[in-house]
Amino acid sequence: MAETVLMNILRGDVARLGRCTNAITGDENELPRVKPLKFCFEKDIVFYARLQNLEYFYTECIYAPNSYRNFARNYIKQLERLQPRAILDLIHSGETVAIRKEASTQIQTNCTRCGYMSSQPVCKACLLLEGLNTGNYQIGNSSKKKPREPTETSSVTGENPAPEKSTSGCGGQCACEAKGLSGLSI
Repeated sequence: MAETVLMNILRGDVARLGRCTNAITGDENELPRVKPLKFCFEKDIVFYARLQNLEYFYTECIYAPNSYRNFARNYIKQLERLQPRAILDLIHSGETVAIRKEASTQIQTNCTRCGYMSSQPVCKACLLLEGLNTGNYQIGNSSKKKPREPTETSSVTGENPAPEKSTSGCGGQCACEAKGLSGLSI
Protein backbone atom coordinates (compact mmCIF):
# COMPACT_ATOMS: atom_id res chain seq x y z
CA MET A 1 0.00 0.00 0.00
CA ALA A 2 2.80 2.45 0.88
CA GLU A 3 4.43 1.86 -2.52
CA THR A 4 1.19 2.72 -4.30
CA VAL A 5 0.67 5.85 -2.19
CA LEU A 6 4.23 7.05 -2.86
CA MET A 7 3.96 6.34 -6.60
CA ASN A 8 0.69 8.27 -6.85
CA ILE A 9 2.18 11.21 -4.92
CA LEU A 10 5.31 11.30 -7.10
CA ARG A 11 3.22 11.11 -10.29
CA GLY A 12 0.82 13.74 -8.98
CA ASP A 13 -2.09 11.38 -9.61
CA VAL A 14 -4.53 12.69 -7.00
CA ALA A 15 -7.49 10.80 -8.45
CA ARG A 16 -5.80 7.44 -7.89
CA LEU A 17 -4.38 8.58 -4.56
CA GLY A 18 -7.89 9.10 -3.27
CA ARG A 19 -9.03 5.70 -4.53
CA CYS A 20 -6.02 3.71 -3.34
CA THR A 21 -6.06 4.88 0.27
CA ASN A 22 -9.69 4.04 1.07
CA ALA A 23 -10.21 0.79 2.99
CA ILE A 24 -13.38 0.12 0.97
CA THR A 25 -13.57 1.40 -2.59
CA GLY A 26 -16.28 1.36 -5.20
CA ASP A 27 -19.21 3.50 -6.20
CA GLU A 28 -22.79 2.37 -6.69
CA ASN A 29 -21.91 1.09 -10.20
CA GLU A 30 -18.82 -0.85 -9.11
CA LEU A 31 -18.14 -3.90 -7.03
CA PRO A 32 -16.72 -2.81 -3.69
CA ARG A 33 -13.12 -3.73 -2.94
CA VAL A 34 -12.09 -4.29 0.65
CA LYS A 35 -8.47 -4.00 1.80
CA PRO A 36 -8.28 -5.77 5.18
CA LEU A 37 -4.47 -6.00 5.06
CA LYS A 38 -4.02 -2.29 4.38
CA PHE A 39 -1.82 -1.65 7.41
CA CYS A 40 0.03 -4.99 7.35
CA PHE A 41 3.64 -5.10 6.27
CA GLU A 42 4.42 -7.19 3.20
CA LYS A 43 6.88 -9.36 5.13
CA ASP A 44 4.14 -10.17 7.67
CA ILE A 45 1.72 -11.15 4.90
CA VAL A 46 4.33 -13.44 3.30
CA PHE A 47 5.16 -14.96 6.70
CA TYR A 48 1.47 -15.66 7.39
CA ALA A 49 0.99 -17.19 3.92
CA ARG A 50 3.91 -19.56 4.52
CA LEU A 51 2.68 -20.54 7.98
CA GLN A 52 -0.80 -21.33 6.64
CA ASN A 53 0.57 -23.11 3.53
CA LEU A 54 -1.35 -20.71 1.30
CA GLU A 55 -0.51 -20.46 -2.36
CA TYR A 56 1.60 -17.36 -2.76
CA PHE A 57 3.44 -16.12 -5.82
CA TYR A 58 7.05 -15.72 -4.66
CA THR A 59 8.86 -15.28 -7.97
CA GLU A 60 9.78 -11.73 -8.91
CA CYS A 61 9.20 -10.58 -12.48
CA ILE A 62 12.42 -10.23 -14.48
CA TYR A 63 11.43 -6.66 -15.36
CA ALA A 64 10.75 -5.68 -11.72
CA PRO A 65 14.27 -4.40 -10.90
CA ASN A 66 13.92 -1.58 -13.45
CA SER A 67 10.32 -0.71 -12.64
CA TYR A 68 8.94 2.46 -11.11
CA ARG A 69 7.42 0.40 -8.29
CA ASN A 70 10.83 -1.08 -7.46
CA PHE A 71 12.26 2.44 -7.20
CA ALA A 72 9.47 3.31 -4.75
CA ARG A 73 10.01 0.04 -2.83
CA ASN A 74 13.75 0.66 -2.44
CA TYR A 75 13.17 4.26 -1.38
CA ILE A 76 10.66 3.14 1.27
CA LYS A 77 13.13 0.53 2.56
CA GLN A 78 15.74 3.28 2.97
CA LEU A 79 13.20 5.46 4.76
CA GLU A 80 12.26 2.57 7.02
CA ARG A 81 15.89 2.17 8.12
CA LEU A 82 15.88 5.80 9.28
CA GLN A 83 12.31 5.89 10.59
CA PRO A 84 10.69 2.52 11.41
CA ARG A 85 7.16 3.96 11.10
CA ALA A 86 7.78 5.32 7.58
CA ILE A 87 5.41 2.85 5.90
CA LEU A 88 2.51 3.61 8.22
CA ASP A 89 3.24 7.34 8.02
CA LEU A 90 3.12 7.21 4.21
CA ILE A 91 -0.24 5.45 4.26
CA HIS A 92 -1.67 7.91 6.79
CA SER A 93 -0.32 10.83 4.74
CA GLY A 94 -2.07 9.49 1.66
CA GLU A 95 -5.32 9.26 3.62
CA THR A 96 -5.12 12.80 4.96
CA VAL A 97 -4.41 14.50 1.65
CA ALA A 98 -7.48 16.60 0.95
CA ILE A 99 -8.54 16.10 -2.66
CA ARG A 100 -10.79 18.73 -4.17
CA LYS A 101 -13.56 17.48 -6.46
CA GLU A 102 -12.27 19.53 -9.41
CA ALA A 103 -8.81 17.93 -9.02
CA SER A 104 -10.22 14.51 -9.79
CA THR A 105 -10.40 14.93 -13.56
CA GLN A 106 -10.53 11.29 -14.63
CA ILE A 107 -14.05 9.93 -14.80
CA GLN A 108 -14.52 6.18 -14.62
CA THR A 109 -16.36 4.91 -17.70
CA ASN A 110 -16.62 1.55 -19.42
CA CYS A 111 -14.32 0.33 -22.18
CA THR A 112 -16.03 0.45 -25.57
CA ARG A 113 -14.59 -2.96 -26.50
CA CYS A 114 -14.83 -5.20 -23.44
CA GLY A 115 -17.14 -3.21 -21.16
CA TYR A 116 -14.76 -3.25 -18.19
CA MET A 117 -14.13 -0.15 -16.06
CA SER A 118 -11.66 2.31 -17.57
CA SER A 119 -10.70 5.96 -17.37
CA GLN A 120 -10.18 5.99 -21.16
CA PRO A 121 -12.55 5.06 -24.02
CA VAL A 122 -10.52 1.86 -24.60
CA CYS A 123 -8.95 0.15 -21.58
CA LYS A 124 -5.24 -0.60 -21.34
CA ALA A 125 -5.81 -4.37 -21.57
CA CYS A 126 -7.63 -4.02 -24.92
CA LEU A 127 -4.89 -1.70 -26.23
CA LEU A 128 -2.17 -4.17 -25.22
CA LEU A 129 -4.07 -7.07 -26.82
CA GLU A 130 -4.49 -5.06 -30.01
CA GLY A 131 -0.77 -4.37 -30.03
CA LEU A 132 0.03 -8.06 -29.60
CA ASN A 133 -2.45 -9.16 -32.28
CA THR A 134 -1.34 -6.59 -34.86
CA GLY A 135 2.39 -6.74 -34.09
CA ASN A 136 2.43 -3.04 -33.21
CA TYR A 137 4.01 -3.26 -29.78
CA GLN A 138 3.87 0.50 -29.17
CA ILE A 139 0.06 0.50 -28.92
CA GLY A 140 -0.89 0.88 -25.30
CA ASN A 141 2.75 1.00 -24.28
CA SER A 142 3.69 4.56 -25.11
CA SER A 143 3.53 7.41 -22.67
CA LYS A 144 2.73 10.97 -23.50
CA LYS A 145 5.97 12.83 -22.91
CA LYS A 146 5.83 16.40 -21.78
CA PRO A 147 8.51 18.81 -22.96
CA ARG A 148 11.18 19.18 -20.30
CA GLU A 149 11.76 22.44 -18.54
CA PRO A 150 15.20 24.03 -19.00
CA THR A 151 17.60 23.02 -16.24
CA GLU A 152 19.71 25.30 -14.09
CA THR A 153 22.69 24.53 -16.31
CA SER A 154 20.92 26.01 -19.30
CA SER A 155 22.57 28.94 -20.95
CA VAL A 156 21.08 32.42 -21.10
CA THR A 157 19.55 31.66 -24.49
CA GLY A 158 17.48 28.87 -22.98
CA GLU A 159 19.23 26.10 -24.87
CA ASN A 160 20.62 23.12 -23.06
CA PRO A 161 24.38 22.80 -23.28
CA ALA A 162 25.75 20.14 -25.61
CA PRO A 163 26.64 16.93 -23.78
CA GLU A 164 30.26 15.88 -23.53
CA LYS A 165 31.23 13.52 -26.32
CA SER A 166 32.17 10.06 -25.18
CA THR A 167 33.36 7.02 -27.02
CA SER A 168 32.26 4.58 -24.33
CA GLY A 169 28.83 3.10 -23.75
CA CYS A 170 28.44 4.91 -20.44
CA GLY A 171 27.82 8.32 -22.00
CA GLY A 172 30.47 9.87 -19.79
CA GLN A 173 28.68 9.00 -16.55
CA CYS A 174 31.46 7.03 -14.92
CA ALA A 175 35.21 7.25 -14.31
CA CYS A 176 36.22 5.21 -17.36
CA GLU A 177 38.70 5.85 -20.16
CA ALA A 178 36.25 8.14 -21.93
CA LYS A 179 36.83 10.81 -19.28
CA GLY A 180 40.58 10.34 -19.32
CA LEU A 181 40.64 8.69 -15.91
CA SER A 182 41.96 5.34 -17.09
CA GLY A 183 44.92 5.49 -14.70
CA LEU A 184 42.70 5.31 -11.63
CA SER A 185 42.56 2.05 -9.75
CA ILE A 186 39.69 0.85 -7.67
